[in-house]
Order: sequence, then C-alpha cells, then structure tokens
Amino acid sequence: MSRNVFLFELAATRGDAEEVERDLLSRASAFALGAFPTLDPALFAHRILRGEGASYTWEIGLDEIEEARRAELHAALLEQVQTSLVGVAELRSSAAYADLTLPAPRLDPAQSRGGGGGALSFADGDLPAWEDHARGSGAVEAGSALPEDLTAEIAQFRAAVPVEPGLKPWGAGHVYTGSADKAHLAYLHGYLDARAAKASPADRRKITAFQAFQAREGSTAAINTYDNQIVTWGTGWGGLGWLGKVMARATANDAVREALGAAGVRYRGSNVYDVVDLDSGMVVTGGKEALEILRRSVPLLHLLIDLARNPATRDAVTEAQLRTFMDGSGNICGADAIATQALFNLIAHLKHWAPGYVIGCLEWAVPQLGPGSPSEERDRRLAALVGRYFYGKARKHRWIPDFRQFRLYFRHMKDDGLDCLDEPFIHAAGPPADDPFAAATGAPAASPPKKPRLTRAPLAAQPDLESVASGRGALRRGARGPGVKALQEALLALGESAPGGADGAFGPGLEAAVKRFQAERGLAADGVVGAATLAALDAALAAGAATRATGAETSNRRGEEEHR
Repeated sequence: MSRNVFLFELAATRGDAEEVERDLLSRASAFALGAFPTLDPALFAHRILRGEGASYTWEIGLDEIEEARRAELHAALLEQVQTSLVGVAELRSSAAYADLTLPAPRLDPAQSRGGGGGALSFADGDLPAWEDHARGSGAVEAGSALPEDLTAEIAQFRAAVPVEPGLKPWGAGHVYTGSADKAHLAYLHGYLDARAAKASPADRRKITAFQAFQAREGSTAAINTYDNQIVTWGTGWGGLGWLGKVMARATANDAVREALGAAGVRYRGSNVYDVVDLDSGMVVTGGKEALEILRRSVPLLHLLIDLARNPATRDAVTEAQLRTFMDGSGNICGADAIATQALFNLIAHLKHWAPGYVIGCLEWAVPQLGPGSPSEERDRRLAALVGRYFYGKARKHRWIPDFRQFRLYFRHMKDDGLDCLDEPFIHAAGPPADDPFAAATGAPAASPPKKPRLTRAPLAAQPDLESVASGRGALRRGARGPGVKALQEALLALGESAPGGADGAFGPGLEAAVKRFQAERGLAADGVVGAATLAALDAALAAGAATRATGAETSNRRGEEEHR
C-alpha cells in the first residue's frame, strides 16, 4: 500500500489572483468526498501550488486506500474537484500517482546497538539489529534474511506475551471486544473522567463521547481482523484508515515503542510498518502487506491487547486513541448549536461510521429550524434533520448505510438522555427516500441578494468569513488567507493577543486567542471559528465602536463647556 498522490492542473477563470487563491484555499479546507463515505476528510492532505501566470495545481494526498481502488478514487476526486472549482478555475488535466518513497526509519536508542541507555556505539564489532534488515534501512543488511539468533529472540518475546482467552476466531480472522474486562473498563472510566474534569467544555464533550464509544465500538484493547481493514485496534481504528494516526501517537511513548520493537514491529509513519515475518525470516515493509503479517500472528494481536491494558503503556495507548478521536469523529463543525451530550454522541457516532455523509449536517440543519438558542427540544428536531441529511447524502451515492444500525444509534441516543424514537421516519421499514435538500425551507428558485451578516471592519466584506457566518464551513488551525488575517485583526482590535500579528496563518497562538474569546462569551471553547463565534466577534466590534463613539461625544461636550 503506497501513498496516493493526485494532481489537478487548474487555470483561473477570474482576474483577481488574491481572490482566486483565497477561494481555492477555502474550498480545499471544506473538501469532503461523498463517494467514499467512510473516508474522513481529515485523512486527506491538500496543497494549493501556484504556477506561472494564472495556473495552479491542487495536490491531494492520502495514505489510506487500497491500491486496487486508486482509479475509482481518482474518478471520484476528479468529479468533486470539478464541482468545487465552479466560478473560480477550470480543470485542465489530472493524474494519479503512487508515492514509492518510504518514510525514513528513525534512530531509536532503545532498539539500537549498545543498549543500556548510554551513548551509541558504531564500532566494527557491533551486531546488526533486526531493523537493519528492513527495506530502506540504509544498512548493508537491508532487504536480507534475518539470522537465526534474531528470529529466535523475537519468537521468544512473542511467546512470552500474555494470552487473552477472549480473543476468538471469527470469519477469516479474530475478534476481541474487551467488553468483559471489567478492570480495564474501570481504568478507562477513571482515566477519561479525570481528563474530562480538566478539559474545556468543547473538549469535555468529545471526551465524554469517546467514553460512550467504549461500550459501543469496543474498548481501547479491542481487536478485529476479519474485515477489509486488515487490523482494527481499539475503538474502531482500521489499518486502512485511522490506525496510522493512533500508531504515530502511541509509538511516541518509549515503552510502547520498545515493546513493539522487541516483538519485531516498527511504525515508520504514513501508514508504513516494518514487521518481522517469522515464517520467511524476512522483514516485511509497507502498509497492507505488513499489516497482513500482523493479522496472521496471534501473539502480535495479544501484544496489542496487552499494550492497551498494561499499566506501563495503557495511558499512552488510551491518550493516542482519544486524541485521534477528538481530531476525527469528535471534531464536529457547528457543535455550538448542540445543547445535549446525547445529540453530540449521535453525530460523532454517525461520523465514525460514514463521515462523508455527516460532514456539513449541522450547517444545513440549523438554518432549517430558524432562529433560536440551543435547547433539548431544539436538539430533538435537529436529530431528525441530521438523520434525513445523512440518508439524503447517501442517496446520491451507491452505498446506503444499514437502517437497523442507524436506528440502534438512535436508541443509544435515548440511553444518553435524548429520546427521539417517536420520530416517524425511525418507525419506517427503511431509510427515508425523499430528497431533503429539494424540500429544504428557505430555498426559493430566485432570491434577492442577502444582507451581509458581518457588518464591522475588519470582518465585513470578506467572502470566506461571510460564508462561515452563513453556516457554511468553519476556520480552524491550518487555515490561511485574508479571512484569517481579518480574524486576527479583529481579535487584536478587541485587545486579544495574537502571536505573530496579523499574518494570515491560523496557528496555535490564534487558536488559543479564539478559545479565550469563546470562553469569555459563553461559547464552546474549541478554537474553531464558526457562525456563532463570528457573530460574537462582530457584535463585540460593534459594541467597541459604540463605546468609542460615546466617549468621543462626551469629550466634545466637555471641550465645548470649557470653551464657554
């Protein structure tokens, strides 16, 4: 499994280069692919490259896709990119590539010659470690068979891994849910409660949702090797999807990395692994092919379970899975419109299942309700709209998610405190077949120009900010452009600190400033700038202008009185 790179050559159809580039960046940040609903948009890496004249290249990278589906993915991306470019640029050509470059193996003192934590030795008498036999290691042993003493050492370590009797054969693989391990579940409950107690309100919601997933998607120790994800570890992290993100975080911990290394497993990055195959005596390097070796080795599956439960490594594994959840399924745009944890859990669960059918649900659903503050009753109406949106998106593509599973998530939502089971479409024999987008309120065939939502400089007259203010998309860390610069200028005008000044780059300093502003105004302090945050910023700028005007008028009156 190689990294997939897709290049789309573009030519601008408008003359204003700054506006074109702002729109291209905005559309790349809001990109989602409904034709591949199980691929979270966060897994795509986008770059907009400026060429000569009015030419640009939109580069889209993705680690997690089967090579056999590359042509299908290219066709879906081509269609979506063309749709995204309307009014900005035209597509001239496109191409799909497999990146053959392997991530460079990192030097790990714990697994290298010498040991003992002292200085590394490179004397002539040094013995090679198994990692030296991996393809692309740079050592003379790269690509060669392991000597018998190394394979024997690895086999001995694997044989000593604690056996979990609950790991059972299932179909073509194995399964372990972790639901019967009361001690581990109690540990997770305590760990996540402690994390939630110290978190911001926005992060607390995500942590609470992840906690609910432990009884529904499997604990952090769960294993599934019977489906097309090859190896799924923990709370639903598949080998062709998010598992690489979890591994990158988990292997930053010395104890996790050392245990995997002793068993003949190393994570390089970009979903590339080195795994020792004891049958052949070779190191298998790659994505799918390396994961297949892991899938066939029951001792390695036991090792993953043990890493999630062992007191020496469980915090690192739990945190790696939690942070990946918070960046993915728990990262819900427009969540400040949600009143209850139960509805948040539902949307997070739907996003974990089919993210391509969930992205944008609140931006579409909230305007259908009209003005109003978040409330439990409003959440009930939102839940029904989210369900209709979910299947409305699905109807445009070939995969229709199982309706029984969908209804199960609504029953989970009732268990979490929000009962929407009396909604008529939940009682239907199948999913809704109508087109919710055609029936959406407030969408006449022709409408007069809308009044701008943002009226105060520097936020006013910024198309990307106006789009966010109307409920389409959001600005978050990693965004760039004039809209981000205007956001920085607005915060500076309100007395907030913005490290780096108004440079147009949404970095950690700006994210912290946004969180402070949100917390001060009772908004969900998630650092993501959505419609509610922009409305509060615009109102604060208006209030500041009114205060300055009042102060100036008072000063003028004093001056007149003194003159008299």
